[in-house]
Amino acid sequence: MTKEILAQFDSTTKEFCALAKAIPFEKLHVAPAPGEWPPSYAIHHLADLDAQFATRFLNMLVAENPAIVSFDEESAPLALDYEHRNAAVSLALIEASAAFLVDVLNQVSPDAWSRTAVHPAKGKLSMSELLEVTTNHRISHLDQIRQ
Repeated sequence: MTKEILAQFDSTTKEFCALAKAIPFEKLHVAPAPGEWPPSYAIHHLADLDAQFATRFLNMLVAENPAIVSFDEESAPLALDYEHRNAAVSLALIEASAAFLVDVLNQVSPDAWSRTAVHPAKGKLSMSELLEVTTNHRISHLDQIRQ
């Protein structure tokens, strides 16, 4: 099951990036509706979280039951200046970090998927569960970028 989720993570990443690259520049900063994020914010958010996710998985592989540092997505757009960041750079990070994670996680032994970490809100998560959370998060942003 884990390999299927990893394949879904990979295909969702590729679809997200292809759709994001097809958005005309003048529409990148236009929210689809009041109170919603424009596509550029979704792109930057996913890039920021991909850096977090990569660190989480690496920590789970090299440390026993590490703590997961949460990411405040409410303060990130202002704190990380989503308004002025370059979407192409964030897309490059998404592509590179996803390729890196797929490469690393494809080499993981079946036993390693049960390694755990502690999330401050979700409690103990196995690597397999974290991959599912990561993939579902990615799918939600793919749906967002389709709008």
